Amino acid sequence: MNRSNVNTTVAAMVALGVVLSGCGGGDDDDNAAPKPPGFDESAGSIDAEGGLFDDTDADRLGDTAEATAEASASASADSTFVPADMEATVAASAPAEESASAESTGGLFDTDAESNTTDRSRLDDNTFQDYGYRQFIAAADDPFSTFALDVDTGSYSIARQWIAEGALPPTESVRPEEYVNALTYDYRPPRHGLDISIDGGPSPFNDDNYLVRIGVQGEQVEDQDRPSVALTFVIDTSGSMDRDDRLGLVKRSLETLLDGLEDDDTVAIVTYDDNAGVVLGPTAISDRDVVLEAIDNLRPGGSTNMEAGLRAGYELAREAFREDGINRVVLASDGVANVGVVDPATLAQMISGDADRGVNLVTVGFGMGNYNDVTMEQLADQGDGFYAYVDTDDEAERVFEDQITSTLFTIAKDAKIQVEFDPTTVESYRLIGFENRGVHDSDFRNDEVDAGELGAGHQVTAIYEIELAGGVDIEDRDDLGTVYLRWVDPESGEVDEIVDDLRLRDVDPVWNDTTADFRLATVVATFADVMRDNPLAGQVEIDDLVEEVDLLADELDTREVDDLADMITAAARLR
Repeated sequence: MNRSNVNTTVAAMVALGVVLSGCGGGDDDDNAAPKPPGFDESAGSIDAEGGLFDDTDADRLGDTAEATAEASASASADSTFVPADMEATVAASAPAEESASAESTGGLFDTDAESNTTDRSRLDDNTFQDYGYRQFIAAADDPFSTFALDVDTGSYSIARQWIAEGALPPTESVRPEEYVNALTYDYRPPRHGLDISIDGGPSPFNDDNYLVRIGVQGEQVEDQDRPSVALTFVIDTSGSMDRDDRLGLVKRSLETLLDGLEDDDTVAIVTYDDNAGVVLGPTAISDRDVVLEAIDNLRPGGSTNMEAGLRAGYELAREAFREDGINRVVLASDGVANVGVVDPATLAQMISGDADRGVNLVTVGFGMGNYNDVTMEQLADQGDGFYAYVDTDDEAERVFEDQITSTLFTIAKDAKIQVEFDPTTVESYRLIGFENRGVHDSDFRNDEVDAGELGAGHQVTAIYEIELAGGVDIEDRDDLGTVYLRWVDPESGEVDEIVDDLRLRDVDPVWNDTTADFRLATVVATFADVMRDNPLAGQVEIDDLVEEVDLLADELDTREVDDLADMITAAARLR
């Protein structure tokens, strides 16, 4: 496989950067939405071909075409939200009031009107942000697709919580990349930095299309090899946290975290309600009893002054700062802010400077009801950390013991991907998810542009659906394009970039010949598109997803796949 390290100081690569920024005419600024694959200009309808899990239902296909047209018209009329990456992203759903009415009228995305109204009543206007969904892009118009890597998983756990309570998650809460990245895949870790894995297979959305999976795996760092850690917890102890699945679960989560830390690591705790206060100054884990007592004494009450909590937490983190160590602030909250600064963007701006100085933020959400997903996600993005959501004790163990402690050591800063599709072999493509992670094509090699941070052992998986160009056969061995992966080494400050080929030989034409890993990623990505009512997933029958995930659960025999199977099965009943 053609893979090479690229030295960014080489003049030839600089020239290539100029070419990349100037090609394609689209540069991710192009708002034009090419027709979906199978669209017949003269007939004005979508080709009636079923997907991998579908037997083809002409009526449903008609609904899909109509839904796609309506969504596109809505996007043209309403331009209030403009994503950073404008790869033909269109609105995924109407505002909440209109959505409830539309869904109750029947059709492709029909749900029970009464239960939908009940679910919507739980939502605040700022609970979730609708980022829309990506349409297909003609490779001849814009061959480049560029986005920042993202290791957030909160959207997936939020969906699990809703489904466990007997309701489908709100469509605007679904971010497919977070569903996909909530699962673990068998990528081989590199000895240093990041590496790429590529495979593919049939698309469940259209029999004529294929999926390409691009996996990014970070190097693993053993606990004994990582620097010492200074953790500062900012804990919401307001009245809204007065439940066992909120503050009670936070306390159990912190106790779990201690098991993954070393004696010379330190923990500090700030709490906030009407105001903020220091509950525990920086304390070594060797004084475990002192830390446990501080956690046990946490009590809820009062309003929610998140601004005060973050200010106090970051001030304490600066005091505890370790020059040669790992410095993190961990916010545990339901995301609500009703005293002081409450705007998510303003709160996020407060902490961005500290991220540049090496204090990263991890946000962990608890509870639902008045939960604010937007605030928690934006804070993690500006804090150069990641966002998770904890809904059960099992998830607390996964996030606080497996995810936070094992990925504390940052191995890549400002990591981003650019895929260049070859228009001679690829007619059109769409990236599934990452709607709010777009980077302008021309900024791929602009290292001043903020992108994603990855910790040791982190994985990121991206999935593209592609339509092959006319005359190209899946059995051909042609190149589909090129993948560029670029990041900054946080220790040396040097920029690393690697290149890998997208080739048809990496795409299996038969579903059963693909790896279990690929099938798992495909099922969870398809499930996400179904959950957000993406018209491009209109041909997928959720019962077929149930069948596929049950087979995977038997084959892989892991707790996380079993949980996914339970989740999809329950969602199928709710639909």
